[in-house]
Amino acid sequence: MDTAERLLTLLGLLEGRIDWTAEELARRLEVTTRTIRRDVTRLRDLGYPVEALAGPGGGYRLGAGGKMPPLLLDDEEALAVALGLRVSVTSAVGGLEDASLSAMSKLEHVLPPRLRGRLEDISDATTSMQRGSRSEVDHGALAVIAATIRKKERLRIGYVDNQGRGSERHLEPVRLVHTGRRWYLVAFDLDRDDWRTFRLDRVSDPVATGMRSRPRRGPDPVDLVQRGITIEAWNFRATIQLGVSAEVAEREIAPTVGTIEPIDDDSSRLTIGADEIDWLVRYLLSLPFAFAVEEPSELRDALALVGSDLVRRFGS
Repeated sequence: MDTAERLLTLLGLLEGRIDWTAEELARRLEVTTRTIRRDVTRLRDLGYPVEALAGPGGGYRLGAGGKMPPLLLDDEEALAVALGLRVSVTSAVGGLEDASLSAMSKLEHVLPPRLRGRLEDISDATTSMQRGSRSEVDHGALAVIAATIRKKERLRIGYVDNQGRGSERHLEPVRLVHTGRRWYLVAFDLDRDDWRTFRLDRVSDPVATGMRSRPRRGPDPVDLVQRGITIEAWNFRATIQLGVSAEVAEREIAPTVGTIEPIDDDSSRLTIGADEIDWLVRYLLSLPFAFAVEEPSELRDALALVGSDLVRRFGS
């Protein structure tokens, strides 16, 4: 193994584990600890922050800062990164498309033919359900909000609700949730003394206040977002008893459509919302199992009207 290859291998080892002793690195690279010390000095001269560790025999770790080290990926890791970059080119995070495209081009240029072929096979066989315009999130705003969550700090934002009304909000942010189509922030709203979800494409000018958030016992962030986008945002809400178990229902009904809870081994309950009763009628009639409307009565009446019309038109 020549010096350049050994340095790259040493970098890969330092990336893959937090701490290494000099003896462990020497055994892995089949060299002496003296050679390891020289190689560490070379890496530092190249701008990589390799830190020395105290203790018996000494050790090393790759610190933060300095140059971005070259990533040494195996076949599956390289394929996963390449697929992720292709998805991110059309993601809902604005401002990163060009960077994603540049990184994707660099990676695909060096992929060996066997991996490039697998990547093309997967890409050719896959299509996206996203159509038309999408709600972009500024990546700078996303980074500010993510930092306040990590540091457990309070946050101030501008927000426009679904009625077009603007407001200033003072929040204790807890979690970001991505549904595949949109980003949401789950936070405790200090002005309203309650938990809220916020669509990130409607957020403006997020500012970290530097004040610490209070520890709070809150709802599950995913459940809160799911309830907001499947039920509370709509004009009509309905509860439906399904003639199948929750496990069977979940295979047919997407989590972005409604929430499902078990009743017993053979039945479950769907809570769902929509802007129009007619949409609920069409959706329920498309389900491949029996159901009964618990509420509202308007939905039962609309289904009965459709049933009567079908009997009139096609009944014997």
